[in-house]
Amino acid sequence: MLTSVQLLLWTISGIYFAFVDIDYVRGGQFRVEADLVHIDLARIDHQYPAARKLTILERLPGEIIVGVHSDVEVLWRGENGAPLEALNEQQALMLGMKRTSFSPDAAEWVDNDVPGSEYRGAPLPLWRLWDSNAPDRVAYMNAMSGEILAVRHEAWRWWDLLWSLHIMSYSDRDTIGNWLLKTFSLLALLTAVLGLWLYRETRRNATF
Repeated sequence: MLTSVQLLLWTISGIYFAFVDIDYVRGGQFRVEADLVHIDLARIDHQYPAARKLTILERLPGEIIVGVHSDVEVLWRGENGAPLEALNEQQALMLGMKRTSFSPDAAEWVDNDVPGSEYRGAPLPLWRLWDSNAPDRVAYMNAMSGEILAVRHEAWRWWDLLWSLHIMSYSDRDTIGNWLLKTFSLLALLTAVLGLWLYRETRRNATF
């Protein structure tokens, strides 16, 4: 009976994953594509010899920034190589208005990595942006680059809950292959084998 409960949860979560579009879950319908901009690379008057990769983009209107990628992090610099200041609340809200369709008017600074949070895995610090008239829709913005890293809404929260039940990771919701999942996977296999054996024995006994 204990195994059958988990089998039911695997089935319910699997049905949700199969029928709900993942781009919708990730909030693609709430993102607004940034306008194409002309970037004059001659303005980038600095060398980055230790960088594995550079990301060049426009943050605020007319402001070119450079992301310097290393093996462990991305450091954001101005076009002259100077360290970049984080966006303030008003700047974040202004960019949120341009880059999402739900017009955020409230913001919260996020700089703590909380296991199992909606923004887990995203580089900190972040701005958490939402519309006070629809607070269930939330955008998480990179406080340095202004990029929208994640959009969360009710469909994603259902997906996240079912995912945690599916992989049996209830705290951080990301640990696949934990001992609980391995144990119940073996119990599920044993249940299926015993079910087939019981079916065969029942049919054999019915013929006598």
